[in-house]
Amino acid sequence: DLPNNPVEQKCYKGTMVVDQNDGTFYTQEDVEVDFEIKDGKLNFVMYQVKFAKGMPLKLDMVVEGVTYSVDGNKYTLSGDGIVPYAMGGPFEKFTITRLEGSITDEQMTLSFMCGEYPVTYSGTK
Repeated sequence: DLPNNPVEQKCYKGTMVVDQNDGTFYTQEDVEVDFEIKDGKLNFVMYQVKFAKGMPLKLDMVVEGVTYSVDGNKYTLSGDGIVPYAMGGPFEKFTITRLEGSITDEQMTLSFMCGEYPVTYSGTK
């Protein structure tokens, strides 16, 4: 079940960059990300993403159980060892580590390792 943000009903839209670990970067524009807070943890979904040019299809990646703290209107995110879900099942090969990020009403930034690939995301509403 994909989480959707219960308050805003509006995704962040921005750019995701994946370091291919070979000196090249795969960039995807207009990536939509949404989040929700549930049971004291933060969950987010990256909609219709590809992590490499050669990847045959785009998928929705769900990342659940992110630790967060709140300071005013800003969420600060962290997480390690989170197995993302995509296409109906867990993707252990792409376990999320070293997750850092922040979310405000206007902007969302994320930085994490997806398996062995460094990923960054920056989006606005």
